[in-house]
Parts: sequence; C-alpha cells; structure tokens
Amino acid sequence: MNLRGRANEQRGIALVAGLLLLTLISLLGLAGAAAAQVELQLARNEQFRENAVSAASAGIEIAIRQVTSSPPEAVPVRVHASLPDSSDQVEIRTRFLGYEIGLPQEPGARVAGAHYEILSTGYAARGSTDRQRALVMRVVEVAEAAGADCEPVVAARCAAAGELRRLSWQRLPP
Repeated sequence: MNLRGRANEQRGIALVAGLLLLTLISLLGLAGAAAAQVELQLARNEQFRENAVSAASAGIEIAIRQVTSSPPEAVPVRVHASLPDSSDQVEIRTRFLGYEIGLPQEPGARVAGAHYEILSTGYAARGSTDRQRALVMRVVEVAEAAGADCEPVVAARCAAAGELRRLSWQRLPP
C-alpha cells in the first residue's frame, strides 16, 4: 500500500475513534442528567413528606387549642382543615377519655384531670401522609374532687385549674 492510502486509512480510524468517544461522552452526559432528575424527584418527595409531618404536628396543636378553650364535653370530635398559605390538609380526631380525680392539689381546690387522645393525620402533595398521636390532660375545676393535698416538697406537681399537661406523643404508621 502506498503512503497516501495509509494516511486515508488512519484518518478514517481517527474519525471513527473520535465519533465513538463523542458518543460515549454524550451517553455519560445523558446518564448524569437522568441521575440529577431522579435526585431532584427524591428531594421533592422528601419535602412533601416533611410537609405532611408539619401538617400532622399543626393538627395536634390545633386540637390542644380546642381542648384548652372548650369545656370537656364541647371539644370537637372530628375536624378537617386546610393549613393557611398551603395546599396541605389535616384531619384531627379528639377523644375525651374521662376524668382523673386523684390529682395532687392545693388544699381546698376542686380539680380533676380531663384526659384526651388526639389523632392527627397530615396530608401533603403526591399522597404524602403522616399520623401522630398525643395524650394530653387539662386540669379543670369540678364540683367534687378527691385529690390528695400537695406536700411542700412536691408543690411544683400540684395541679391547678387551666393547666395542660402533655403526657405522650408518638408518630404512627400511615
């Protein structure tokens, strides 16, 4: 073969190698873009989950506000609300569990603990949900109470009318 044929052959091989390299770099770029898109989608989904958690927590606080501002028998049992400045929603179920009459209290006080269970479910975009449960006790005045007088040593644990005690909180499976 002459020199001219050999040069043409080398140029052809260089062209094919260059095209293969360009194709490989393009494929790597597309794969990187697809991975970035997946990462963005995962970040959005996590944000929606966090919004559902926030909505459920807000529901607990809404229910506590209702518990503290209403007589035990008048607390709404079920509330469905949209959160302000958001498309997130919350469903709250409040259940009155009964009175605890043996609270330590100041001499002459007539108080009892009204116990509530609050179940709050927060809803956000793309079907994200979160459920939370809280048990609270509101100290209320009653006609008769059989509470024990507080000792000076534990005066900080004396129950006083209007007090709210958060007894427990937990996240539940959706």
